[in-house]
This record gives sequence, structure tokens and C-alpha cells, in this order.
Amino acid sequence: MTEQVSQCRFYMWRTVVALAHADHVVTQEERDFIENYLNNVPFSDEQKETLRADLEHAQDVDEMFDEITEASDRAEFFEFARMMVWCDGNYDAQEEKLFEYLKDSQMSRVNMGAMQELAQETRKTERLRRDVEDEELRERVKGLFPLLRFYHWDD
Repeated sequence: MTEQVSQCRFYMWRTVVALAHADHVVTQEERDFIENYLNNVPFSDEQKETLRADLEHAQDVDEMFDEITEASDRAEFFEFARMMVWCDGNYDAQEEKLFEYLKDSQMSRVNMGAMQELAQETRKTERLRRDVEDEELRERVKGLFPLLRFYHWDD
């Protein structure tokens, strides 16, 4: 079964689409940008329909953004938003103003302690993953020692 996009992540995308309307013009490049993700992200049919409707009818960016409850999705919103507003080669002043407003208003809502804990947990998980990979590599190399015993290193 294909994994579906969570409600939180879906609202991240709705917010990106809402941002496309900030300058009152949704360019073909912005439409293509969104359409690419509609074709490659496992949205439900209903989610795709909503996002396509959002492309035609502007939604309130603040309302959409408030529905993004996961810190990771909020962080990714800013990455996708930056890509989307630059995709048409025109970082319109209104888009920039809205983007900065969102960034500033959302930073005041961020629980820095929770963000630091999340970062520490991510680093810890990454260290554990690397340790497992290192151990697997050591085991593979150990298995080669009997073969290497018979190899002569002649110049």
C-alpha cells in the first residue's frame, strides 16, 4: 500500500500554493512547480483536487500555515516556498514581504527548547546509524582476512 501524505504535510503544500498567489499572479512556472509535486508525491485524489483548486483560488497563507503542526513540516515549508517563489525567476517584493512575515511570525511561535531537543535526538539517531554501518563494514572486512592471508603483495 502506498504511503499517503499526512494532513499536516498536506497543509504544508497548501501553504506553498497559497504563497504562489502573494503577488496576485500564479505564473506558468509556479504551476509547473506545483504540478511536478502533484505527480510525484503520494497525495490522495482528494488532496490533489484541493491543491489544484487552491492554484485557481487563493487561500489565506496564515490560516494554511497554522495547520502545519509538525516542526519538520514547518521547516520544509520554508525550503519549498523558497524554491517556488524563485522558480519563475521573479522574487516579487510582495512574495518576499510575505515570506519574511511568515518566517518572523513563526519564529516567535517556535519552542526553542523543543527544537534543540529535536536536533539532539536527530544527531543521536544519526550517530547510532553510522555506528551500525561501521560495525557492518568491520564484519565484512574481517571476513576478508582469511583470503588476504594467501595474497602476496609483490612489487
